[in-house]
Amino acid sequence: MKYLAWLGTLSSICGSFLVALGVLNLGYICFLLGSLAWLIVATMRKDRALLVLNGTFFLANIIGICRYTLG
Repeated sequence: MKYLAWLGTLSSICGSFLVALGVLNLGYICFLLGSLAWLIVATMRKDRALLVLNGTFFLANIIGICRYTLG
């Protein structure tokens, strides 16, 4: 579980820099991977606050991917 948490953290950090640099497609994909990893961690830890936060981030990333990749 520790590795999954670090995957979520590092991919979210990469996503933030990519979006800030204007590389939106890859940035949102990194964010999506990060939020998915944290959703799994939150489920395993039974941490509702972390689950709600990253569930919201996951949906926001889906919107970003649809808007900038498909649109």
